Amino acid sequence: MSLFIRRVIVLAAGVVGGLLAWPFAELLLGVQPAFSSYLLFMMASGAIYGTFFGLSFGSVDGITAGVNARKWLGLATGAAAGLLGGGLGALVGQAFYLSLGQYLLQRPDARIAGFVFARGIGWATMGLFIGAVEGLRLRSGKRAGIGALGGFVGGLLGGLLVEYGMHAFVEAWWVRPAGSVVLGLLLGVGFAAIERGFLLGRLTLLTGPLRGREYPLPPGRTTIGGAVGDTITVANYTEVSPRHAVVVAGRTGLRIERGRGELRVNEEPVERAELKYDDVIDVGTARFYLKRP
Repeated sequence: MSLFIRRVIVLAAGVVGGLLAWPFAELLLGVQPAFSSYLLFMMASGAIYGTFFGLSFGSVDGITAGVNARKWLGLATGAAAGLLGGGLGALVGQAFYLSLGQYLLQRPDARIAGFVFARGIGWATMGLFIGAVEGLRLRSGKRAGIGALGGFVGGLLGGLLVEYGMHAFVEAWWVRPAGSVVLGLLLGVGFAAIERGFLLGRLTLLTGPLRGREYPLPPGRTTIGGAVGDTITVANYTEVSPRHAVVVAGRTGLRIERGRGELRVNEEPVERAELKYDDVIDVGTARFYLKRP
């Protein structure tokens, strides 16, 4: 699976998340009078959207990595992060709106713009939580930061567009389902675009059952091994240990270090080596080819 297909799956996950969240958000809208405050209603609505977006985006890593255990782990952690981020996002958006209160009182014509922007900040907060969860699960602060930035940017752009549409087409029946899809799609665009901008390389598997699968190399540490917790999991390959090797990507380039198993670069055993594009890396029976981003 190429990185291009991975990005298509990310976009599709956003669309699916929006389609799944919309009917539940409509049900919640029907019982809005039961909520004691509008803020609680907005928190519940954000939590619904966050949960379904977290589920859909959380499944991407397991699907693209070809590891079933990571699909379920991604679903669970993504849903939890989305639930928290969606509910908290409503609070952040409301706090931001209230912080503009004096200005809005002086400029009544700016109230709608202020509300739209505040809600956009709320959706961006939700995206930040969802985007960070994969990196945190892989114990990579830099991956978490890149994902969080992508989620924040995508959530802000999607939130601004959706909230403006809600006000501009308030009577249109299609605006809420379309808004759900657009929000999910732009979240996916944010994730894919920001990740692409930070990539320093990609590894392509040349052998075995996962042959042809590509793995991104963003800044930070990328572990290769046979454990579910490794960034690149090749459990179906022989002679592969958990945390078998580590690729470190930084401003000075890429290097690889031997972990718990034998490591070869261009068929030479190494403990540590500076990598260059077109190098061939053997981790057990898994052979990788290093490409440009």
